[in-house]
Amino acid sequence: MWQRLISSGGSFHLYLIGFLILALVGLGAALKFSRAEVAIKTHEIETLALAKAVLRSDLDAVSAEVAKVEAEKLSLIIEAQQVSKLNQQNAKAKAVIESAFRHQSKLLNEIRGSPDETVQAWANSVMPADAVRLLKQAATCAHPDHYSDPICISAKRNDQPVLTAPIERNLKPTF
Repeated sequence: MWQRLISSGGSFHLYLIGFLILALVGLGAALKFSRAEVAIKTHEIETLALAKAVLRSDLDAVSAEVAKVEAEKLSLIIEAQQVSKLNQQNAKAKAVIESAFRHQSKLLNEIRGSPDETVQAWANSVMPADAVRLLKQAATCAHPDHYSDPICISAKRNDQPVLTAPIERNLKPTF
């Protein structure tokens, strides 16, 4: 059969060459399309790599923010525990102060209501001006604002000389 096609006068060669040309054109077109697809896929890979880098940086930023928030949360928990301890200490100190106040009030009421004339005379006696000034200074220093200051100095000076003025009447220390 091949013999007959070859001996038919040379037109077979033309067909064969035409077929080979068409095959080469087809392969070339297929190669062009393959290269185009490879270029598209390469572009998609580059785009995805860029998107991955952006997502990685976003993840790092979010991770850093979460770590910062967790650290702040931990510091707030520690601070809350410290505040709780301080509140408990303050409650205990308040109970002690209230107990001492009730005891001193009871003693003061006993002194005020004492039938002893000497005690009543002492309780009703007038107080000198310098003693009143010193008691005011002590009351200022006893105020809770001055607890953190080991040396209490009032804003007003109390080192004025004691005048020989008459004794201030009806001034009793207020605590």
